[in-house]
Amino acid sequence: MGSYTKVGLTQASEILELYGLGPVSELSALSLGISNSNYRVIAEDGTWLLKISNDKGIEELKQEQEILTYLHERGYRYSLRPHRTLKGEKVYHYGQYFGVLFPFIEGIPPGPSDQTCRDIGQALGELHSLNHTSELHSLRDHNEVGFGAKEIVSYLDDKSCPQDFKDCFENVFPSRLKGFLDHDFERGIIHGDLYYDNTLFHQNRVCAVLDFEQSGRGEYLIDLGISLSGTCLEKGRVIHPLVDSFIQGYETVRKLSGRELEFLHDAICIGLFSIALWRIKRFTEGNLNPLMSDSYRELLQRAMSYRQTLSHQSNHSNKE
Repeated sequence: MGSYTKVGLTQASEILELYGLGPVSELSALSLGISNSNYRVIAEDGTWLLKISNDKGIEELKQEQEILTYLHERGYRYSLRPHRTLKGEKVYHYGQYFGVLFPFIEGIPPGPSDQTCRDIGQALGELHSLNHTSELHSLRDHNEVGFGAKEIVSYLDDKSCPQDFKDCFENVFPSRLKGFLDHDFERGIIHGDLYYDNTLFHQNRVCAVLDFEQSGRGEYLIDLGISLSGTCLEKGRVIHPLVDSFIQGYETVRKLSGRELEFLHDAICIGLFSIALWRIKRFTEGNLNPLMSDSYRELLQRAMSYRQTLSHQSNHSNKE
């Protein structure tokens, strides 16, 4: 199901019947989402977000709902909690379709700004500050659905690795991340794709963090790098003032360790390569959206630009 899945009022009502809800009086398709078709559903029982999976397998979707349930139980206030069907299932089945149902949250994706970055930084800091239980170890690892430093380096020697990806990575990281990989950073549940457009804001404040499709157990620093690389943007470039604002918000909740601060800029570049590799797997090698088959290249350029900015700043400081 690589294209947008279209349903009507009757089909939406029948899906909500699986939850003991409905009937549906209004149905609006939402443009948000790549792996899902999303609908705003108004029924007698309230307003709901109906998601139909276009890309993920059923087990992967179930694993994502387990993480969202775990986060709700741990008190994370920004994630959505999946509604259960009458059979107690977190993922519904309807004919050939399957998906999830959430309470609808009013809000809009923000544009990059100092306040946006501070708020998203704080939301990510809260995610990384949760008190975990032994149940954490039953949840999936991030590398099952995303790409950390080790996975990226391993991919460089894969026959399917595009030459421009490999050349760019080795230009940005001539040592292939040897120093970074020598350290074990603090781990917990990470989002894996917290760009600013995966949030909703209401009255200029963050009210929801969306799309935990690449979430799992992983290193907080990798998650931070991914989020910084896709949130602190101006004219398509990662800029330091917005990075500083993001870190200010993040550290109101969780202070970065000295080691994490040492490798923060590397983590931002790793974040760009991580999402670039995700796009290669989904769009270039996969068939999710052929029109985006070359979209990974903009992230390679962003990584090169950020590394060049760091080099210029370093040279300027040395001259002073």
